[in-house]
Amino acid sequence: MTLTDAYDAIRTEIQSIRPGCRLIAVSKGQSPEKIRDLYQRGQREFGENYLQELEVKAAGLADLPDLRWIFIGQLQSNKIQRIVAVASEIQTAASEKHLRYIDRYAREAGKHGFPVFIEVNAGSEASKAGVTADGVPELVAKVAVGDGMTGIRLQGIMAIPPVEITDQDFALAEKEPPELFRSMRRLADTVGMGKLSLGMSSDYRTAIAAGSDCVRIGRSLFGERQK
Repeated sequence: MTLTDAYDAIRTEIQSIRPGCRLIAVSKGQSPEKIRDLYQRGQREFGENYLQELEVKAAGLADLPDLRWIFIGQLQSNKIQRIVAVASEIQTAASEKHLRYIDRYAREAGKHGFPVFIEVNAGSEASKAGVTADGVPELVAKVAVGDGMTGIRLQGIMAIPPVEITDQDFALAEKEPPELFRSMRRLADTVGMGKLSLGMSSDYRTAIAAGSDCVRIGRSLFGERQK
């Protein structure tokens, strides 16, 4: 299956399950040519994990109007200013310090209302980043307009669940989404604009069935990343 065939099939499937669900094409490790191909097919949102790679691609594809770069990698304080300058959205804010940096640099860059998701460690796994579900309310309270963070607009939560939860185990036609996914939906409803970014190549059907508003798909679109 070609890249554009895979894209057409996945996009059609997503919209048939949940019309309006965002598809972020995770393009880390992929060539600018592939991004350009999907852009010509109608894709506008691309997810990148690493600042240097993002900057190179953004410069090389600057001729593409309304292309949106979504940062989905782990944040480092000393790189946030450059990320905000290039990206249209950050989905991996997990501390008050980083939220304040994003807010500051968004205001300085004239990007008021910069979209931000709080990253949630859905399974409380030591190997993964993100705030715990229990820690979300306290962090959200720090983003209140009265606390001075007017440069960002909190969208909701982004979550990465344990790898053992897959579409194969929770087929839409046979089972309800697991409670962990449904709990992420409930949590998202309490955060900012109430958006949920949940679902990747192995579990996006289950995530959408649980009510995800945004899925981040790389391997199913592009195949394995270039080494």
